[in-house]
Amino acid sequence: MQIGMMNDPRCNATDEARWAAAHGLDFLDLTIEGPGADLEQIDQAALRTIMAETGLGIIGHTAWYLPFASPIARVRQAAVASAAETFDLFAALQARYVNVHISSTPALFSRADCLRWNGESFAHLAEQAATYGLHVMVEHPPSSYFSLDDISTILNADPRLGFHLDMGHMHVAGFKLKAVLEELGARLTHVHLSDNRGRHDDHIPLGAGTIDWPQVIATLKQYGYDATITLEVFSKDRDYLLLSAAKVRQWWADAALEQ
Repeated sequence: MQIGMMNDPRCNATDEARWAAAHGLDFLDLTIEGPGADLEQIDQAALRTIMAETGLGIIGHTAWYLPFASPIARVRQAAVASAAETFDLFAALQARYVNVHISSTPALFSRADCLRWNGESFAHLAEQAATYGLHVMVEHPPSSYFSLDDISTILNADPRLGFHLDMGHMHVAGFKLKAVLEELGARLTHVHLSDNRGRHDDHIPLGAGTIDWPQVIATLKQYGYDATITLEVFSKDRDYLLLSAAKVRQWWADAALEQ
């Protein structure tokens, strides 16, 4: 298991990478979005230096608001092109995975349209990512609108698509982790952790909300997950992020003793 953090997109990504490495995190979940981390604002050379000096890894993350399911074909194509523009950077930073986010469609259009447009967009990205040696993983939104069957339908648009599990989103959507893993566990590629109280995606420290974290970690281990975990905890006081990392490591160790 490896623990990383997401850069705050309001901040300089190089500074975020230095902080992550200096505080013992394994990787930076590098999100490419404004106002501080648009593609043209990323200093690739500086990031490569930090990686070489510290062993910090990179996981790719695209902007959550790209309209992959817009009813307008040209807008969907632009969203795909915008996400694909990050692939050269992520490949140069030796990332293996890059995420995309399921997008909503205006209510006048059918659920089937929404699922099809998301799936088509992600299938196009999976094809392009393969030429860079990258794998696309799909992150679900903090909403009960998309059922587990819906998420599965989107993933089935291309067998190369991985599933990106966000526990904060799952809690807001009201899903049970075991049900999620039964349905989608075979495609599980990456995990995001942040806490909330079940109403909004608050990104608060682990233990500050209502998610049963020892049970979450034990369930992930039970289903054989042992890969990357991003702490998506945004707080001005980053001691809370470090405390969350320490808690995950302890819960992980405790779960191993119970197995």
